[in-house]
Amino acid sequence: MYRIRYIAMNYGKVLSRARGAAGLTQADVAALSGVARPNIAAFEADRREPRWNTAVLTLEATGAKVNIEEPISWSWTSGRRPHAVPSRLWRLPISHAFRVLTPGLHLWWSGPALQLDLADRGDRSRAYELVLREGTPDDIAAVVDGALLVDAWNDLILPAELRRTWQHLIDHVRTDVEEAS
Repeated sequence: MYRIRYIAMNYGKVLSRARGAAGLTQADVAALSGVARPNIAAFEADRREPRWNTAVLTLEATGAKVNIEEPISWSWTSGRRPHAVPSRLWRLPISHAFRVLTPGLHLWWSGPALQLDLADRGDRSRAYELVLREGTPDDIAAVVDGALLVDAWNDLILPAELRRTWQHLIDHVRTDVEEAS
């Protein structure tokens, strides 16, 4: 099974990549999905937008899995030092989750410029502590990977209120993992 994850979807590009990864021609996808080959070509060239059921049908014909995720919504705590809390955790692309992070001045304002290697567990923990305490939702969503956060959670040094408001997210993932095993 070939999986493609796009947040903002360009359907033609997604279909073309899924078809290529499966080693299929447009005619193959047409035969497997029942959608005419000229329509497949028009979708891939962005000359036409398919209806939802046609989009799913053609993607599934390539072996791709269609996965719909609920958007993340954010709330803020009302304590002395408010912090952002998401409605759910998410995964980052591997190249993004393990990059070198240079926090902006709104996150790191004391001392010389800081660089944190997110591939290093210690640096990643420090980065997570920093963005969870000081970051905006955009900062947090760009740096924190849900699975890596769950893995590091018990070792992070966080304010009690922040830990309390994020704990249900960690528990939810851990419960899902236990049920899956």
